Amino acid sequence: KEDTFYVTHLREPIDRSISHFKYNGRWPCKTLVKGDFVPTEENAFKLESWNGTNGHDRKDSCKNHRTASSFSLGDCAVNCYTQWFGGLNCPRWQVPMEQQYEVAMSKLLKYNLVVVIEKLRDPRYVQAIEDFFGVKGILERGVPFCERKSHKANQENPLIVRNETRHKLTELNRLDLKLYHEISDCLDGGNYGNI
Repeated sequence: KEDTFYVTHLREPIDRSISHFKYNGRWPCKTLVKGDFVPTEENAFKLESWNGTNGHDRKDSCKNHRTASSFSLGDCAVNCYTQWFGGLNCPRWQVPMEQQYEVAMSKLLKYNLVVVIEKLRDPRYVQAIEDFFGVKGILERGVPFCERKSHKANQENPLIVRNETRHKLTELNRLDLKLYHEISDCLDGGNYGNI
């Protein structure tokens, strides 16, 4: 619709992937909320296996050949934005990832505003967005399901991210990093007047 203003957001892909792992991949939320479950390093999934479309080496699946796959951005570890925005991620469709990237970029560029999460650390960026929409408090947020339990579990069992693991995630997320930089690098000068 012409009168609709489309907004989405992007976060640096490696940080997003590790953050989602800590939130729901290390110990699934449905397990964390069980009253008798005690998260430990021994019962945690490992970051080293967090390397597939569905997070941990699980098989990708599609509901059927005419609908979108069962892809979930919250459980994804690899090229998640490329798959999410492209909408062509069903393995049976066999769409090459580079083609998915091209479709994702073309769709992403149709959004009226793409908020870059890392830029929200800059008060000028926050102010520009608040001024654009005429509202205050864009940094106020709710509490996602199981976030408190997840934070507590990760504080009690700190995650150590090895350099090799970060490097592997960087290689696997090559297209998402490219997409992220295509969108975010134009903000590096700090001129947010055109938001």
